[in-house]
Amino acid sequence: MSITKSNLRVQHDLIGKVLFIKVRSGNAEMHYKRHGDQYIEIISTSVPTESRGLGVGSALVEAVINFAIEQHLKIKSSCEFATAYFEKNKDFKSLLV
Repeated sequence: MSITKSNLRVQHDLIGKVLFIKVRSGNAEMHYKRHGDQYIEIISTSVPTESRGLGVGSALVEAVINFAIEQHLKIKSSCEFATAYFEKNKDFKSLLV
């Protein structure tokens, strides 16, 4: 089975402040900090080598965007991958701190 965004299941550990997707060689993860009711800071995104380039990291960023919108929060990126995603996808500029 090939990886597509539609068959990626993003899970969210609210206590650990991590979103993750189980992939063949482990977990792809996005770690964040929540700054009260103001914003989420994306700290890091990691995807196992075998799953890179397949949209897994983008799916994590999109999941954190959806979470921020649901919670009425802004987003700050301290993560190189997420920052690059926001540079390419200007539609989300209004969400950024």
